[in-house]
Amino acid sequence: MCVSSYHQRFVAVRRQGGFTLIEVMIAVAIVGILAMVAVPNYLQWNARYQLKQGTTELAGSLSLARMAAMNRNLAVTVTLALVSGRVNVDFGGALAPLVLPQTIVAFTGGPTIQFTRQGLSGAAANVPLTLVSQQGTVYSLVVTPSGKVNWCAQATCP
Repeated sequence: MCVSSYHQRFVAVRRQGGFTLIEVMIAVAIVGILAMVAVPNYLQWNARYQLKQGTTELAGSLSLARMAAMNRNLAVTVTLALVSGRVNVDFGGALAPLVLPQTIVAFTGGPTIQFTRQGLSGAAANVPLTLVSQQGTVYSLVVTPSGKVNWCAQATCP
Protein backbone atom coordinates (compact mmCIF):
# COMPACT_ATOMS: atom_id res chain seq x y z
CA MET A 1 0.00 0.00 0.00
CA CYS A 2 2.77 2.32 0.76
CA VAL A 3 4.31 1.79 -2.68
CA SER A 4 0.97 2.39 -4.37
CA SER A 5 0.42 5.76 -2.66
CA TYR A 6 3.96 6.79 -3.60
CA HIS A 7 3.27 5.81 -7.20
CA GLN A 8 0.03 7.84 -7.24
CA ARG A 9 1.81 10.95 -5.90
CA PHE A 10 4.65 10.52 -8.41
CA VAL A 11 2.18 10.26 -11.34
CA ALA A 12 0.23 13.31 -10.11
CA VAL A 13 3.40 15.38 -9.84
CA ARG A 14 4.61 14.20 -13.23
CA ARG A 15 1.36 15.21 -15.00
CA GLN A 16 1.53 18.75 -13.64
CA GLY A 17 5.02 19.35 -14.97
CA GLY A 18 4.44 19.70 -18.74
CA PHE A 19 2.18 20.64 -21.62
CA THR A 20 0.04 18.37 -23.69
CA LEU A 21 0.56 18.02 -27.40
CA ILE A 22 -2.73 19.84 -28.08
CA GLU A 23 -1.65 22.83 -25.97
CA VAL A 24 1.66 23.06 -27.81
CA MET A 25 -0.06 22.78 -31.20
CA ILE A 26 -2.52 25.56 -30.31
CA ALA A 27 0.36 27.82 -29.22
CA VAL A 28 2.26 27.10 -32.45
CA ALA A 29 -0.88 27.79 -34.51
CA ILE A 30 -1.40 31.14 -32.77
CA VAL A 31 2.24 32.13 -33.34
CA GLY A 32 1.93 31.06 -37.00
CA ILE A 33 -1.20 33.16 -37.54
CA LEU A 34 0.44 36.19 -35.91
CA ALA A 35 3.51 35.72 -38.12
CA MET A 36 1.35 35.52 -41.25
CA VAL A 37 -0.24 38.83 -40.31
CA ALA A 38 3.03 40.51 -39.26
CA VAL A 39 5.37 39.53 -42.12
CA PRO A 40 3.63 41.51 -44.91
CA ASN A 41 3.44 44.57 -42.67
CA TYR A 42 7.12 44.21 -41.83
CA LEU A 43 8.09 43.89 -45.50
CA GLN A 44 6.08 47.00 -46.36
CA TRP A 45 7.61 48.93 -43.45
CA ASN A 46 11.11 47.82 -44.48
CA ALA A 47 10.56 48.94 -48.08
CA ARG A 48 9.33 52.36 -46.90
CA TYR A 49 12.29 52.63 -44.54
CA GLN A 50 14.80 51.84 -47.28
CA LEU A 51 13.08 54.30 -49.63
CA LYS A 52 13.27 57.00 -46.96
CA GLN A 53 16.91 56.14 -46.28
CA GLY A 54 17.77 56.33 -49.99
CA THR A 55 15.87 59.59 -50.42
CA THR A 56 17.54 61.29 -47.46
CA GLU A 57 20.95 59.98 -48.55
CA LEU A 58 20.41 61.37 -52.06
CA ALA A 59 19.20 64.71 -50.68
CA GLY A 60 22.27 64.95 -48.44
CA SER A 61 24.60 64.03 -51.30
CA LEU A 62 22.99 66.63 -53.56
CA SER A 63 23.56 69.25 -50.86
CA LEU A 64 27.19 68.13 -50.60
CA ALA A 65 27.55 68.40 -54.39
CA ARG A 66 26.20 71.95 -54.17
CA MET A 67 28.75 72.80 -51.47
CA ALA A 68 31.53 71.20 -53.52
CA ALA A 69 30.55 73.37 -56.48
CA MET A 70 30.80 76.50 -54.33
CA ASN A 71 34.03 75.45 -52.57
CA ARG A 72 35.85 74.44 -55.76
CA ASN A 73 34.39 77.27 -57.83
CA LEU A 74 33.40 74.71 -60.49
CA ALA A 75 30.06 73.61 -61.90
CA VAL A 76 29.03 70.13 -60.72
CA THR A 77 26.72 67.96 -62.80
CA VAL A 78 24.86 65.16 -61.03
CA THR A 79 23.63 62.32 -63.25
CA LEU A 80 21.15 59.61 -62.29
CA ALA A 81 21.01 56.34 -64.19
CA LEU A 82 19.24 53.02 -63.84
CA VAL A 83 21.87 50.28 -64.10
CA SER A 84 20.93 46.61 -63.62
CA GLY A 85 17.75 47.57 -61.81
CA ARG A 86 19.49 49.91 -59.34
CA VAL A 87 19.61 53.69 -59.28
CA ASN A 88 23.19 54.95 -59.57
CA VAL A 89 24.12 58.58 -58.96
CA ASP A 90 27.30 60.12 -60.38
CA PHE A 91 28.50 63.48 -59.05
CA GLY A 92 30.89 64.33 -61.86
CA GLY A 93 33.94 63.52 -59.76
CA ALA A 94 33.01 65.96 -56.99
CA LEU A 95 31.86 63.10 -54.72
CA ALA A 96 32.07 59.34 -54.78
CA PRO A 97 29.30 57.70 -56.83
CA LEU A 98 26.21 56.63 -54.91
CA VAL A 99 24.15 53.47 -55.39
CA LEU A 100 20.71 53.70 -53.84
CA PRO A 101 19.20 50.74 -51.93
CA GLN A 102 18.07 47.75 -53.95
CA THR A 103 14.39 48.34 -53.12
CA ILE A 104 14.45 51.62 -55.10
CA VAL A 105 13.74 50.39 -58.60
CA ALA A 106 12.97 53.55 -60.59
CA PHE A 107 13.17 57.31 -60.67
CA THR A 108 11.46 60.03 -62.66
CA GLY A 109 12.60 63.53 -63.34
CA GLY A 110 15.58 64.99 -65.07
CA PRO A 111 18.46 62.56 -65.16
CA THR A 112 20.88 65.47 -64.70
CA ILE A 113 20.99 68.21 -62.10
CA GLN A 114 23.60 70.92 -62.32
CA PHE A 115 24.96 73.21 -59.64
CA THR A 116 26.76 76.39 -60.74
CA ARG A 117 29.87 77.80 -59.08
CA GLN A 118 27.60 79.90 -56.89
CA GLY A 119 25.68 76.79 -55.75
CA LEU A 120 22.62 77.65 -57.79
CA SER A 121 20.66 75.12 -59.77
CA GLY A 122 21.20 75.44 -63.51
CA ALA A 123 17.40 75.46 -63.99
CA ALA A 124 15.04 78.42 -63.98
CA ALA A 125 12.37 76.46 -62.05
CA ASN A 126 12.26 73.72 -59.43
CA VAL A 127 13.80 70.44 -60.58
CA PRO A 128 11.57 67.58 -59.36
CA LEU A 129 12.85 64.07 -58.85
CA THR A 130 10.87 61.07 -57.60
CA LEU A 131 12.12 57.71 -56.35
CA VAL A 132 9.91 54.62 -56.59
CA SER A 133 10.15 51.46 -54.45
CA GLN A 134 9.30 47.90 -55.48
CA GLN A 135 5.90 48.27 -53.78
CA GLY A 136 5.14 51.45 -55.74
CA THR A 137 5.71 53.86 -52.84
CA VAL A 138 6.98 57.23 -54.07
CA TYR A 139 9.17 59.80 -52.30
CA SER A 140 10.14 63.07 -53.96
CA LEU A 141 13.03 65.49 -54.03
CA VAL A 142 13.05 68.97 -55.42
CA VAL A 143 16.03 71.19 -56.17
CA THR A 144 15.06 74.86 -56.14
CA PRO A 145 16.65 77.44 -58.48
CA SER A 146 18.66 78.68 -55.48
CA GLY A 147 20.14 75.17 -55.16
CA LYS A 148 18.37 74.15 -51.98
CA VAL A 149 17.39 70.46 -51.82
CA ASN A 150 14.11 69.39 -50.16
CA TRP A 151 12.53 65.96 -49.92
CA CYS A 152 9.10 64.73 -48.91
CA ALA A 153 7.20 61.47 -48.52
CA GLN A 154 4.75 62.30 -51.31
CA ALA A 155 4.60 62.02 -55.09
CA THR A 156 5.33 65.77 -55.39
CA CYS A 157 6.95 68.15 -52.95
CA PRO A 158 5.26 71.48 -52.27
